[in-house]
Amino acid sequence: MLQFIVLTLIFILLPGQAFSGSVKGTATYSAEAKPLASHKTGKFKKACGGDVPNEELLVKNQNLRNVVVYVEGEITGSKPGTYPIDQKNCRYEPHVSAMMKGSEISISSSDPINHNIHTYSFDNDPINIMFVPGQDNHEQEMEEPEVIKVECDLHGWMTAWIVATENSYFAVSDEDGAFKIPDLPAGKYVLTAWQEVLGSVSQKITVGDEDLTVNFDFSEVTPEISKK
Repeated sequence: MLQFIVLTLIFILLPGQAFSGSVKGTATYSAEAKPLASHKTGKFKKACGGDVPNEELLVKNQNLRNVVVYVEGEITGSKPGTYPIDQKNCRYEPHVSAMMKGSEISISSSDPINHNIHTYSFDNDPINIMFVPGQDNHEQEMEEPEVIKVECDLHGWMTAWIVATENSYFAVSDEDGAFKIPDLPAGKYVLTAWQEVLGSVSQKITVGDEDLTVNFDFSEVTPEISKK
């Protein structure tokens, strides 16, 4: 019995054995959302198809897709990674990417026509590169936290967003508006949700050793279209 108590105390006192929990929830837009008209590709129809979907505000049963939910501030143990962006069917996949600062984006093109990817940023080096069919991937590090707009100079409807965050605790909502940030160390944080048309909304949260549910409703937010 004594040995069990000693082992338990050692486990509790060991450094780095802090509790962690998951933050999950749903991003919604309960105000009226009219379906967005798709983009006509005109003379590029043969390569791109006749229509390309408008993805700037995707709402399904009031659930909001492509919302980036992230924890503000620097957090010990965060790790950067590598994230792909493909130019496919004359659109960017994914439309919204999130990554920790110091992460690398790997840009490719699956299309049989030229594209010119162009990013607009203040704190990170901009990208302005012509892609021809079959070209090798282009890798570039996102060094600073920032919201970055991506466009194609050859096809005006092609837009995307990169959200570089301060840490690796982030998520992008799916088609049901759902998101989950796992294994967030216990503590008090500010949780922010960002959407390209509607702007940002934040909540203060306290994370323990159990799952925490946090929902964001953008219907009361005054739309502020993100621009660069």
